[in-house]
Amino acid sequence: MSIFLAIVAFFMAFGALWFTSEIARRLDLRDRSALQPQLAPLHDSLRRAERQIRDLALGLEAAEREIQAMNMRHRTSQTGFSASLHGNIPAESNVTSLDILRGAQRFYPSETLKN
Repeated sequence: MSIFLAIVAFFMAFGALWFTSEIARRLDLRDRSALQPQLAPLHDSLRRAERQIRDLALGLEAAEREIQAMNMRHRTSQTGFSASLHGNIPAESNVTSLDILRGAQRFYPSETLKN
């Protein structure tokens, strides 16, 4: 008789654990669905910011390519002009206009933004 009661107690304990885990799982799903409306605007703004950053990065790369092309054209025209003027070819400088525009990876805010 005690073995029978022990078996019934085990089944009841496992049943209680199963019911408890089901309730916890359903509450977790309900909480996630309750959070979704609050998170939707946040996700939208993050997507918009990532899209703007990607567009700015692509624009910056295009501007850098254009500056490099203009710099090469300027160097060839300057080299040709100097060679025809002096009869010799000047040495190439290591600093490009792109390096000057980048400011050697430094950011200097303007006076209006400091306040």
